[in-house]
Amino acid sequence: MKSWIVLALAAASTAAPAASLQEEVQEEAEIRWSYNAELSLLFTSGNSTVRTFGLGGGARREWGGGELSLSAGGLRTESGTTRRIAVGTPDRFTVMSDADPEPTAENYFARGEFERSFSDQVHLTTGAGWERNTFAGYESKLSLVGGIGNTWIDTERTRLKSDYGVTFTMQDDIVDDPDRSSRFGGIRISTNFRRELTETANLESTLTLDENLTDAADLRADFANSLAVDINSSLAVKTGLRLAWDNAPALTRAPLEQPAGTPTGETVLVPRHKLDSTLTIALVANF
Repeated sequence: MKSWIVLALAAASTAAPAASLQEEVQEEAEIRWSYNAELSLLFTSGNSTVRTFGLGGGARREWGGGELSLSAGGLRTESGTTRRIAVGTPDRFTVMSDADPEPTAENYFARGEFERSFSDQVHLTTGAGWERNTFAGYESKLSLVGGIGNTWIDTERTRLKSDYGVTFTMQDDIVDDPDRSSRFGGIRISTNFRRELTETANLESTLTLDENLTDAADLRADFANSLAVDINSSLAVKTGLRLAWDNAPALTRAPLEQPAGTPTGETVLVPRHKLDSTLTIALVANF
């Protein structure tokens, strides 16, 4: 009888460290990083020259009920028309050509977000983001956000969640607007939808609404959509469409002309377009 008791205690003493080690391994498996990188290129030459270069990347870490996501990237497009010059006489000349592309689109960003779940439906979210878009009218825009959210659907193939928070934005415009403040608070509502369409195709859509509390007319909307199709376990092709709408866009200076088209030599402040759309096709590496 005593021998059986000794054997039982010995087995328990060896099983406890093994169980503890298994729990640690499982905990480490839950704490993991995932990364992705995107690259998009476009080059044309001849009668016109267009160069587009896009680079981006992200990282995500999940553990317990928390999730940290980081992303950064940029897109720059230069375009121009080839100019031809004839040097010599009308009977004998040499044709020379050159192209001097100028930037026509430029956008850089960096974002970070932390989400902490308190239950299967409720979570706390906080984050910060920086963006530069000179063609939209601002050199720098820094936004801070904090709030709560809820998850409507969370299955193996579908996820739908919404966030509600307050924001603080500091925006440095290229042309200062004397009637608007560069620092303001706001209210933000966003919805994120992810769907695994097939084993190799994934759809993601995010809609964000941001209301300026100091200027009710300054309502902003950002609608980002992407469809990624896997080539293999590490590579995918992603098509993205982003629509950015600002009801009170930044100002720009426009030359003033007379009704007959004669320049006056003066400039006036006019608002930029309210809607910007960006369509991208990129190669994505996941690791």
